[in-house]
Amino acid sequence: MKYSFQLWVTMMSARAYDGKEPLKFVDLLSDRGKPINPLWELVKWCLGLSVHTIPAIGLALLEEKLKYSSEKYRKFTAVKESLHKELVEMLGDDGVFLYPSHPTVAPKHHVPLTRPFNFAYTGVFNALGLPVTQCPLGLNAKGLPLGIQVVAGPFNDHLTLAVAQYLEKSFGGWVCPGKL
Repeated sequence: MKYSFQLWVTMMSARAYDGKEPLKFVDLLSDRGKPINPLWELVKWCLGLSVHTIPAIGLALLEEKLKYSSEKYRKFTAVKESLHKELVEMLGDDGVFLYPSHPTVAPKHHVPLTRPFNFAYTGVFNALGLPVTQCPLGLNAKGLPLGIQVVAGPFNDHLTLAVAQYLEKSFGGWVCPGKL
């Protein structure tokens, strides 16, 4: 799991199952087919005028820099396949894996911007193609939300949902962390 970020980067640049080149993230941000300039979006964001989030703009800016050489790509593809195989064998048809959603309890607003790679806790399972359900568990002693990911083997989404529902009921589930 220590290579979560690298596995995510590898899969973001992988060809589709039909062999087509992956769609670039910057193209996903386009406005009805009109391409965006990530640098200009960053300027707009600083002025409060961009419709995109700073992590999205940052990824669009760094997308080409994040691509691996073919040697590194092959290495992390092999790591991904090995981890996928290990998890699928471990989980079988009826197992679940509980994994943190984040390295800390829910961070304060904007704090994740200072730790941009923490998303890899969730991104790794996207890269592996495994079903995951985020389950709220309640609040910690300081009133911050707690949660966990429920991961299952391929095509066992129903299992992640059932276990998450059980955990949510058992631990209190979603609780408003503040006054409305």
